[in-house]
Amino acid sequence: MTEKKKKTSLITGLIVGGAVGSVASLLFAPDKGKNTRKSIKKRSKKLFDGGRSKAQQFVDKYGSK
Repeated sequence: MTEKKKKTSLITGLIVGGAVGSVASLLFAPDKGKNTRKSIKKRSKKLFDGGRSKAQQFVDKYGSK
C-alpha cells in the first residue's frame, strides 16, 4: 500500500469512527435529547472559549517574535 493510500485510509477511518461514536453516544445517552443537546452546547462553548484563550495567550507570547 502506498503512503498516500495509508494516510487517506487513516483519515477516513478516524472520520467514520468519530461519526459512529457520536451517533452511538447520542443513541445510548442516559438523558433526554433536549438535556443532552444543552449539555453538549455548554461543553462545546466552554472548550471553544478555552481554546480561544489559549490561542490568544500563544499569540501574545510568540506573536511579536
